[in-house]
Amino acid sequence: MKRIVINGRGLGGAVNGIPRYIFEVVNSIDKQLPEGLEAELVVPEGTVTGLDLRNIREVALPGCFAWDYRRAERYAAERGALYINLGGKGVWYKKSAATIPDIRLKVFGDGKLTKNVIKTKLKFGLSYFLAVHRARALVTISKFSKQEIVGFSRVSPGRVVITPCGWEHILRTDRDDTVFEEFGGIRKKEYYLAVSSIAPHKNFGWIVENAQMHPEYQFVIVGKTDPSVWLDETESFRENVIYLGYQSDERLRSLMENAKALVFPTLYEGFGIPPLEALALGTPAVVSDIEVMREVYGDTVKYIDPQDTSADLDGLLSEPCPPADSVLKKYSWKNAGRRWLKLIDILLREDEK
Repeated sequence: MKRIVINGRGLGGAVNGIPRYIFEVVNSIDKQLPEGLEAELVVPEGTVTGLDLRNIREVALPGCFAWDYRRAERYAAERGALYINLGGKGVWYKKSAATIPDIRLKVFGDGKLTKNVIKTKLKFGLSYFLAVHRARALVTISKFSKQEIVGFSRVSPGRVVITPCGWEHILRTDRDDTVFEEFGGIRKKEYYLAVSSIAPHKNFGWIVENAQMHPEYQFVIVGKTDPSVWLDETESFRENVIYLGYQSDERLRSLMENAKALVFPTLYEGFGIPPLEALALGTPAVVSDIEVMREVYGDTVKYIDPQDTSADLDGLLSEPCPPADSVLKKYSWKNAGRRWLKLIDILLREDEK
């Protein structure tokens, strides 16, 4: 029997960023799991994943220091299974595939930092080193990220596989319009929405300065801020910028569907899911003119210079974009699961030789 063990650590909390990738890839693999492949999802005891799995078995393992290495990897090794780490962590067990969404912490400066960010960078450096030197395959989420990994670490391009992100989750989500009742003053169909964590590379300063130049615009920002990691810059937001903090998927869908457009002024991304969510809901997207955005979105979005805050967003949106059907067809969680299963099949066949 062919076996895989998937590390599900990271599930059980807010489903965004890496937890979103883990949740959706596991869900997609479960729906497409072929006969003859036994799959287990291991999580720390007490984790409520929220997944409704039909073919993958969930296994809770006792919590401990270095759980990924001492519990998850050991469990896979004891079963002779191929180990799948979706959470951007390094691996020691060589019969494994490790995910590296991007290497921002290696190649991109973040400006103002706290001491905890230094710790984060050191931990990422060790994790990245182990993934590059121990895993049989490295998985990332865009051609851009693959180029960065290959260029920075000089690994063979053949070891790096691309399994991009998807959008189906936003359509599975029910709307929750209570967000407009709780946060009065949001003018439906008249505001620009920004979605992401409050971190320097997300470039929310662009929105603050654009809001100052265009007091007639209204901006709504959804995203978690962690002052223990990033310096909290939300106090600098202007009167026509409404900061909501973290919101549920249900509220996010309502906010996206009622926005004039999504604005994504990021300086660095491995992929960038929010514009894909917006396009899936029929909401226009305005994104940074950086390499990865051009790769993923082509001509289906409007572009801004992330260093030039004087953009006239209303003017940009006056000319419509082509339909996003081709982008939505190419980048989906179904395709991500299919690509993972193809890689898993290749790695398991290699073991049989």
